Amino acid sequence: MNVKSKRNVAILGHAHSGKTSLVESLLSAAGASSRKGDVMQGTSISDYNEDEKSRKISINNSYLNFVYKGTQIQLIDTPGYADFIGESISALHVCDAAVVVIDAFNGVEVGTEDAWQRLTENNIPRLIFINKVEKEGVNLEETLSSIKETLSPNAVVVDLESSELIEAVAESDDELLEKYLETGELTKEEVNKALRISILNAKLFPIITGSALTDQGVKELLEEIIAYLPSPDQRVPFKAFVEGNEEAEDLALSEDGPFVGFVFKSMFDPHLGHLFLMRIIRGQINTNFDCFNVDKNSKEHIGAINVLNGKEQSPVQQATCGDIVALPKLKVTAASQTLCDAKHKVRLTPIVFPEPAISASIKPKTRADEEKIATSLHRLCEEDLTFQLHRNAETKEMLISGVGDLHLKVMLARMSSRYKVEVELGKPKVSYRETITKKARHRYKYKKQSGGRGQYGDVDLEIEPFDTGAAQYEFVNKIFGGAIPRNYIPSIEKGVQATIKEGVLAGYPIYNMQITVMDGSYHDVDSSDMAFQIASSTALKEAFRQAAPILLEPIMEISIVVPGDYIGQISGDVSSRRGRIIGTESRGKKDVVKAQVPLAELFSYATDLRSMTQGRGSYTMKFDHYEHMPQKLAEQVIAQSQEEKVAA
Repeated sequence: MNVKSKRNVAILGHAHSGKTSLVESLLSAAGASSRKGDVMQGTSISDYNEDEKSRKISINNSYLNFVYKGTQIQLIDTPGYADFIGESISALHVCDAAVVVIDAFNGVEVGTEDAWQRLTENNIPRLIFINKVEKEGVNLEETLSSIKETLSPNAVVVDLESSELIEAVAESDDELLEKYLETGELTKEEVNKALRISILNAKLFPIITGSALTDQGVKELLEEIIAYLPSPDQRVPFKAFVEGNEEAEDLALSEDGPFVGFVFKSMFDPHLGHLFLMRIIRGQINTNFDCFNVDKNSKEHIGAINVLNGKEQSPVQQATCGDIVALPKLKVTAASQTLCDAKHKVRLTPIVFPEPAISASIKPKTRADEEKIATSLHRLCEEDLTFQLHRNAETKEMLISGVGDLHLKVMLARMSSRYKVEVELGKPKVSYRETITKKARHRYKYKKQSGGRGQYGDVDLEIEPFDTGAAQYEFVNKIFGGAIPRNYIPSIEKGVQATIKEGVLAGYPIYNMQITVMDGSYHDVDSSDMAFQIASSTALKEAFRQAAPILLEPIMEISIVVPGDYIGQISGDVSSRRGRIIGTESRGKKDVVKAQVPLAELFSYATDLRSMTQGRGSYTMKFDHYEHMPQKLAEQVIAQSQEEKVAA
């Protein structure tokens, strides 16, 4: 189909605003489905995964494709829960326009605000659909007022004869404004043309009122999607790096020119395995098509091409600019990568996802699951780039990280149902450090005789606090006169390294310490590398215990983004977590609170912040420094470590 007859539209909004129900109504009104699906009954075309049916919420983007009055419409139904924000971010990266759905009874909610902000940042044209107007107690005027106050004063109800719309359109064009001020009127043709230009430039946002339940306003919404929203060649250009140029440039969307496609998502299909979703930016592809993956610097082959409509897949022989297609069996490609013509290399800027806000440790329930756990988790990470897996080298724990607690629960449930792997979820351990607060010295002689050659190593070590900067410790050799031959000094340091790695107090690495070899002795026959390793390790442990050792805990710098009304509550909560505020600043309609808080106090913060701010708060964190841990808390950590050693 011609590119000008295509519309790619994301459906966005707060959870439970009725996005999926609206999609079902749109499909029914367009004649694209024989029976209107129902979310609560588990019959919707959009929410087709078993976890979506059981929870009765959208978890993944769903892609719906149909033709209405000669226009090919591609809808992307996005989840409303913040835990699945990665899905809506990927949808915004490849859509040309959006419909923002608002619950008429609840008005503008936090999910609506977040979606609107992302649309504004990306300059994406949009329509507003006020849903559920049939509900008892709805005050439509109040809802309209909240939209204008919270989202944009340029949100207007579409009525070509209303003075509000005519005035808004006139203000968008100097010539029209002059005519309107002189004559007091504009023709319908003038209003309609100027309205479309204003919508395409994201300067005006038409409002439609209706109900997905009763289908009120649904056909009007279809008509306005066709009339006012952009075709792919009218959208904001993508940013791309052309081979030979270091700076990103605009890449216009066109049916002509060498092929460029952006793979924005990988997903699992129980019948076909992994599918890769691609938006065609320029040119076209056919089945059995050879192209080039710029990110991997490797050839790629496209065998089959499918168009998605919910879980249904329709094979096609060709796809062109603006199409979103599913590609099975790609060899080297992953999400957020560019495919293109090998002779005209172009790389699109990748999708930027938020850093995970919550982590938890996991371990397999059975030994049989140990082999499968890593494989299954890596596959889930490939599908969802906001879900991450890593192993803590110090605590030996496997950690999963995600956007929120619901996100982690859904991913583990999916691992269980899809890969038959069961895991236990726990709170991750904190990577503490051990250090000393005063100087100490200890000499240890390791001597062992058990027939034949014995073992002998004698080491005198002095330790003291020392700010090593990036290094964990500093090793100094002050042996003079051959008390210990030079060839055994590396063995002494090796014993020191082993102790520093395993710790003395509670099994955590030692930090910020200078170790000096002061004296010692050796035996011509019995001394060995191992004997000096044992002697230096034991000497260090004994000196460490005499040097007033303490535990250090990691302090994180967190940036908390909240509406100004919550600043007092946030400050009090930071203090209760043994943290301190280091600054605040404004960011649009919200404030950013920067604070330093011990990591041990932040494991439930994603959930707690959401509760404190009614879902309006978000945060990021990064490691800042280590700090002396309060004695009582340190004693608890040490006692727990000793209990675990005994149990082991």
